[in-house]
Amino acid sequence: MFKLIEELKKNDKEAIALLYTKYGEKLYGYAITKWKVSDDVAWELVYKTLYKVIDSLDNYTFKDENRFVGFVFKVFTNYLRNHLRDTKNKLVVAEELFEGMNISLPESDGEEDNESESSLMKCLKKVLGALEDWQRVLLLMKAQDFSYKEISPYVDKPAKQLKVYNLRLRTVVSKNTNFCVENNEYEG
Repeated sequence: MFKLIEELKKNDKEAIALLYTKYGEKLYGYAITKWKVSDDVAWELVYKTLYKVIDSLDNYTFKDENRFVGFVFKVFTNYLRNHLRDTKNKLVVAEELFEGMNISLPESDGEEDNESESSLMKCLKKVLGALEDWQRVLLLMKAQDFSYKEISPYVDKPAKQLKVYNLRLRTVVSKNTNFCVENNEYEG
């Protein structure tokens, strides 16, 4: 067993720093260049990997440092694959959401299809059509129980502020939709 692993098993802080120094930048660079993930995601996965390696050292033995490096890389690659899979699944759900909504923005010039819609639906489409894209994305994704942290990259807003934006938008959409229905503004 080589010295780094012995120090890591002792839970020595200097060994943890050495592990980060020795492998952190390499893993980060690999994630950015080969997997095209964002800086934040790359660093999150690097830290996750290093902590996982430290936690699972007692379960493995390594003949040499090359085997250890392979182990670290394998753990990191697994985290990258899981992230990619999870991200793809969320993108598919979001795309299906937009397709399923089939919101025609206020460009509809009294088409026959719109005659069968209720006044509430016409007003809702009108109000949603007046929102910015990021606002619609926030409302639709939150309605599908995505967390604010998951929504944040799609709307390019800090996750900490999304709860406030969501509450305000829901209030605005509700008030404007009710106003539209009460004043028969959906016909014009």
